[in-house]
Amino acid sequence: MIAKMKCSNCGAEMSNLNMSWGKKQLWIILPIMLLGFLPMVKLFWFKGEATRDLVISDVQKRTVGDTLEIVGLVTNKGKHKFSSVTIEVEFFDPAGVFIDEQNEYMRSHIVGGAKEHFKISVKSPPAQVNSADSKMVVKVASGMSMPF
Repeated sequence: MIAKMKCSNCGAEMSNLNMSWGKKQLWIILPIMLLGFLPMVKLFWFKGEATRDLVISDVQKRTVGDTLEIVGLVTNKGKHKFSSVTIEVEFFDPAGVFIDEQNEYMRSHIVGGAKEHFKISVKSPPAQVNSADSKMVVKVASGMSMPF
């Protein structure tokens, strides 16, 4: 027995039924499907790097009571917006031996080309940190890029 279908409009019997996409439909559907992957591509490949794009400058060290304060300026040299930026200060003695570290989380967003001030407070720092010949390295430890 051969299965046959009837046309719902004219009632004619059809013995062959072709259910394939034409070439024109494929060229319309394929770009639409690829557009769905664009946000994922931007999340993983076209995001900024916080340690490369964010630059620290104008760093100053001052003592307020028994607290050591490090203040400075973060500049976003890239075009991406960053949030959850962590600034880290490492202290070394004159011989280059590590003494202590402190970090501070910035709650503000830093858009491309913007500048943002920061302050890191170290309460009751060791005496070696306050000495005049100790070295201090301030850097961006991490940050989240916002590609959208």
